[in-house]
Formats: sequence, structure tokens, C-alpha cells
Amino acid sequence: MKHRGVGALTVLALCSTFGASSPLGAQSDRSAELSSSVDDGFTIAVVGDLIIAHSLEHMMSNPRFAEVVGILQSADIATGNLETQIIDGRTFVGTRGGSTHGAEPESAEWLREMGFDIVARPNNHANDYGFEGLVETSRHLDRAGLQHSGFGDTYWAARAARFFTTPRGRVGMVATSDNAQPAAPARGEWPGTGGLSPFGVTQYFVVPADSWGAVQRLRDLFPNGTGFYARGANMADRIAAVGQQFRKAPPGVTEPYYTYDINQRDMRDVLAAVSEGKMRSDFITVALHSHDFRDTRGGYRGFGIPEAEHLDTNPSIADYLPTIAKAAIDNGADVFQGTGVHVLRGIEIYNDRPIFYGLGEFLRQRDIGGLAGRGDPSRDGCEGCPFPAKYESIIAVSEFSGDRLVEVRLYPVELRYDSDRMAHRGIPETAPPEQGRRILERLQELSAPLGTRIIIEQGVGYIRP
Repeated sequence: MKHRGVGALTVLALCSTFGASSPLGAQSDRSAELSSSVDDGFTIAVVGDLIIAHSLEHMMSNPRFAEVVGILQSADIATGNLETQIIDGRTFVGTRGGSTHGAEPESAEWLREMGFDIVARPNNHANDYGFEGLVETSRHLDRAGLQHSGFGDTYWAARAARFFTTPRGRVGMVATSDNAQPAAPARGEWPGTGGLSPFGVTQYFVVPADSWGAVQRLRDLFPNGTGFYARGANMADRIAAVGQQFRKAPPGVTEPYYTYDINQRDMRDVLAAVSEGKMRSDFITVALHSHDFRDTRGGYRGFGIPEAEHLDTNPSIADYLPTIAKAAIDNGADVFQGTGVHVLRGIEIYNDRPIFYGLGEFLRQRDIGGLAGRGDPSRDGCEGCPFPAKYESIIAVSEFSGDRLVEVRLYPVELRYDSDRMAHRGIPETAPPEQGRRILERLQELSAPLGTRIIIEQGVGYIRP
């Protein structure tokens, strides 16, 4: 069983990234400061979205759920993306959302009891109950002794790393999202606002040359489509129209796709928080929640789901995700944990560090989430799917020895998609052999283009750099 001590220090991130003109000064060795220094055998377990609704203690009699808990508890540290707010609906007086993402207060203690030590906060559902809901969620997490990153009452508090101390080393986390309710920095006398750590991107629709005339025609039909006073970009290869940005594809490109520009202030400030967080710890992980993808068609292409359906099951990787993931590792990150799209994405090893581009979902209690008494219960998910993509996931356990990645172990889990009882749906269990192999083989196929080889042995996937 892991040590339960918690280090609650929050630090302010620096205002610039570490580069040739490092603020550390000439006396500091950048490579030493940003290397990992955990003891041999250190393990970190990362999972995807935690959409929890209430205590799961009653599930401990289920042996396959107990196995999941055992994997989490056996790691030195376990972490995931908290995609809900934890509030007491009977007393809450803040902004009332109609979301299916809501958890009862005891959910915080149960996440801690399952083995989670630190969670990421920024995501598109974190603000469903307003700023007051964010504050109340913090209060419940603090009460349970569960660390959390990516939310604060000031801009730099939202950016800052948070820490959890284990017997094998002190671990930090920086968390951000491209679709969170953002905190804002001070401007002159204006004090700024608290909120979630933002990572802004601008999406561009890249259109093949043979379809570019249609975009030009659309722009001509709606000349003020981007705002009240100006039509925006109007160039031979770039057009802003109907509130969107379009670019003409390079010669020879015949399929449309999406590309993204990163907000450079967000990039700078996130990387600064990563570097300082690493200086104050032995190990640091970076979490980013994003629903963006590259391909224009949804679904697990080649895996049986119709492409025209289920756009949030697109496993393609938006082009900015490798950029931020690898920059984070260059600035000290030891793990990059991506979430957002509701299915698994490929895994890449970069500079001896794992990048999980999409961890899918680990808990999915959307059917019974939110405040009780809605009067309109309905079953969530992709009814009729050839396989339940949103309900198949992994626990990824990475083992380190000092600054070296020893191996990554991938444990397939399934979230009881076929349960006859709505109350039991979305709760993780170790996947049975046939389903587990299917999950791992899919992950093999998604990871191979990234240069990652996954070996399957006795129902577990292994990456051995």
C-alpha cells in the first residue's frame, strides 16, 4: 500500500521558459535541474477522465473492480483528469448547471481511497457549475487530502505546479486545457481573475485546392461572417468566414484536415510552470485536456465504427499536441498525459519519456451524474456501436529508475458498457482476456506510426525502451 502523505505546496510559475537566456543564471546546471531523481522502482499510474458520481465502496465486492483498485494503490502515485465538479446539491448556492457531470461530496474521499493522489482540474466540464462550483470542488478535494492542479484564485495559482510527496520522491503536476474557463493575468491596475489554466489554440480548416473555390464563394456570400465590422483574412490562400479560419492546402493534398496555432503566451507560461515545478520536485507530469483532432471524419476508422458518427471517438492526433508534449519534456516533464477525446490514442516515447496522447475514460458515470432528482434518466454512450469505444481504456503504469524509464505497463480495463443496471455502468474493471487483447491490439496499431512497439504478455501490454 502506498504512503498517504501529501505535500500541499503551491508555487508560482516563472514568466519565461528556460532557454539560452535561462533566468537560473550561469551557476545553475540546467540538465541537472530538469532531470528526474526518483528512487529505483518508482511507478506512476495514469488514467483518463474521472467522471465519477458517488462513492464506489459497494463495488469492492466485485473482484475485477478490486483488481483495478489494487493496480492504482500499488503505484507510488496515481493520477487522472477530474472531469466533473464535486458539490453538495442540497446546499449549493452557486451557478446551477444542467450538466450530467456532477459528483456527490463523498466522491472525493472515494477517489483517494481508490489510490488517486493528484488530479488535473482543467477541462470543458470543470466549469459546469460556475466559479462557485470550482471553489466547492477544491474544498472537498482538500478535505479528502487529494491534491489537484490547474485551478487557482489567481492566474499564476492556476498555472502553478502542485505536489505530492512519496517515499521514492516528490512529484509535481502541471495541468492545463484548450477548452477551460480561463484564469486571466493582471493588466496594469486590473487585478485579473482566477479560474482554470488555459492553453489556447486557433483551429484552421485546411481545404484541398479543388474545393477552395467553395470557400471563396462562401466568403463572398457572407462578407461580414467573422464579426461586425471586418471580414477578417481575405488572401489567396487564407480566408476568414462565418466565424471560422480557412487555409488552402499545399499542392498535392487531396484530403481536408485541421491544423492549429498555439497561443504563445499560454505556451510560454505553461512551460515555465513545468520547469519551475521540476526544480522543486524529483519528478513532474503534465496533463492537457483537448478535444481537438487532425482528421475531419470521426470514429475509429478501421475499427468498425461508422465514420459519420461519434465525432468524439476520433483517435487522430491534433498537430499541436506533439509540439506541446515534446516541449514540456524538453523543459523537464517526465510524463505527458493527454485526455479529452473519449477514446484511446497512440503512445509515443520521446527522449526516454512516455507521451500518452489520449488515455480515454476511466470512470464514466454520466448516466447517473449531476444532481439527483432530474427526472429524466437516460443511458449515455454510443448505442448500437459495433464495440463500445468510450467504455474501453487502460491504466498505464510507468516505472522509472532515477532519470531512466524502465518500462511502461498497460493494463486494459472496461467500463461495464453492457451492464443491465444503469447504476453499474461506467465503472472500471479489469478487462476479460478477449476484450483486453482487443484493446491492446488497437493500441498497438495506433502507436506503431509513432515508432512505439507494444508487446502483449499474459494480458498486459509492455513498452520497453
